[in-house]
Amino acid sequence: MNKHPVQPRGQALILIVFAIIGLVGLTALAVDGGNAFSEKRHAQNAADAAALAAALAKVHDQDWRAAAMARAISNGYSNNLTHDRVIINNPPVVEDCNPNDTPSIYVGNSEYIQVIIRVNVQTYFASVIGWDTVNVCAESIARARPAHTEPMVFGNAMVGLSPHDCRAVRVHGTSDTVLIDGGLFVNSDSTCNQGAFNQSGNSTLTAPNICVVGSYRYDVGEVNPPPTHCNPIPYPPQMLMPQVTCSTSGTKSGNVITPGSIPGSWLSGNVTLQPGVYCISGDATINAHDTVQGSDVLLYFVNGGIRINGGARLNLDAPDSGPYAGLLIYLPMENDSSLILNGNASSTFTGSILAPASDIQINGTGSADTYQTQVIGYTLDIIGTSDTVIRYNDNQNYDATVPPQIEIVR
Repeated sequence: MNKHPVQPRGQALILIVFAIIGLVGLTALAVDGGNAFSEKRHAQNAADAAALAAALAKVHDQDWRAAAMARAISNGYSNNLTHDRVIINNPPVVEDCNPNDTPSIYVGNSEYIQVIIRVNVQTYFASVIGWDTVNVCAESIARARPAHTEPMVFGNAMVGLSPHDCRAVRVHGTSDTVLIDGGLFVNSDSTCNQGAFNQSGNSTLTAPNICVVGSYRYDVGEVNPPPTHCNPIPYPPQMLMPQVTCSTSGTKSGNVITPGSIPGSWLSGNVTLQPGVYCISGDATINAHDTVQGSDVLLYFVNGGIRINGGARLNLDAPDSGPYAGLLIYLPMENDSSLILNGNASSTFTGSILAPASDIQINGTGSADTYQTQVIGYTLDIIGTSDTVIRYNDNQNYDATVPPQIEIVR
């Protein structure tokens, strides 16, 4: 009898082979999977860079396709079809890394540029189990919106731009304020007890919409519709402010003033402004019984502000065409002088009042036709005993130029 049984060497060999295959698979997963992941990250960065380069070229009317390809090549992807393929689409199409995951808002929209990079990654260990290459894909979509014009601050009739002030927009006194065809926008995010928007006393406010970033305080039934919360806009506003210059000096002959650079004191008394641009230095005070009239005029306050006292009569109309079409009174960002607007029922202001750094006070005139305008200031104070009606019509107001915008959206 054999006292030493035979060891199962064949069975152990089989187990060792399977163990080796498992180790190779784990190694392939670790090494080749890591390589594929690293390539995916690199391809994604390259696609993002190429999409942004294309967007930048597009908004400047340059060869956006060449710009995207040049950036892809600089990152190691040359569209040689063996190692990689670079696809550039404007507008985007459903040809991305996951065909079921392309939002429809991008497909067919010419504002967007799509860059897809597909890469064949050579494997080292996975080839033992039949995987010679791993395919990775990266997609990027960038928005390329050229410079364009649009109504200022969403076409609201009254705008307080202050980002943080308490009572940035205040309605008080005993008057009724009515906004027609344009709402109220309060940019302040203040949460003070008195509210970023505050209505008090016997005053009322009626508008198509009232949008406040921060808190609001008002008497129920006196503000219609009730305010709603909205998102803030950057301050200073992301729009190109008008660049106004006067190459000549204005003249004053009797009661007639010609366009050009003039002192603010010339606007007192009874005067008529000839059509054109006026670059005004120093404060302008228009007293009761003064009369100031002008058609197709822009009053640009280089420094100083304007005070229109009650009883003054102003009939002013903004230019109908040209770079300042619809702009009536303008104080640039560097001029934070205040504006006080009164007048009487016979006054008319047609065109935008743009003073992004200024406190603006408006007293009602009791007329439904006085303010055919859009009022944009740092803060707004609406007060008085006479009703205030502001009628907004985009065709009569200034449309601002919004600079080109590029961004990665996907």
